[in-house]
Amino acid sequence: MRQTDDPGVGSDTPEDGKPEATPVSDAAVPEVATAPPRAAPDRSNAYRRRLRSLGIGVVVAAALAVLLFVVLQPSATTSTGQSVVIGPGSVAPNFALPNLLSTAAQPLPRVVLDALGKDRHRPVVLNFYASWCIPCQQETPLLASTAKAEAAKGSPVQFVGVDVADLTSASVAFTQSSGITYPVGADRTLAVTTVLYGLNSEPNTYYIDENGVVIGHTLGAVTAPVLHGWLHRLAGSAG
Repeated sequence: MRQTDDPGVGSDTPEDGKPEATPVSDAAVPEVATAPPRAAPDRSNAYRRRLRSLGIGVVVAAALAVLLFVVLQPSATTSTGQSVVIGPGSVAPNFALPNLLSTAAQPLPRVVLDALGKDRHRPVVLNFYASWCIPCQQETPLLASTAKAEAAKGSPVQFVGVDVADLTSASVAFTQSSGITYPVGADRTLAVTTVLYGLNSEPNTYYIDENGVVIGHTLGAVTAPVLHGWLHRLAGSAG
């Protein structure tokens, strides 16, 4: 190739005979916008959400089932068809109440159901009453006289009373005039009558065997034949 005296000047044709490629600037190349790839649906998250919803539904259904069981299961019916919370087959809830006849001058021990009954392996006739209750006024003298007769013949059956939401003066006068000599607890706050036993009316009488299990219940005033029939069964259960 011919050269000039100026080393900075030369032919446009390189020594190899091929034309040089013209460089293309980056600005000359247009940018092509591309959309980001669409993410595939996350099936695992959807599956977990479905499982979570299903789990919540199961928990709610179970809670409702338990609630219905608690509300409905314990109910046994009396001869009048009324539902009661503590029915035959239930363990009689224990309680401790102030003795109705206890005074500052003559204090008496608290009335404790289990201590009077199953702890001594004795059946119990448990009666809920009040001085203002008309049916109670009819049945209480029968209960008092029967309890005395049972004690006199050495019966193992223990009578226990619960005076319900009564004025002290009225309940004491009624209890003494009726001839009651067995322990009577004063339930002024309905903590036993309503909360433990679920009762909303008087009188109510429970027949509890020597193991503390309710074997019978009378709603309303008890009659002599009914009372004696249960006493026979209770005495037999203690044998």
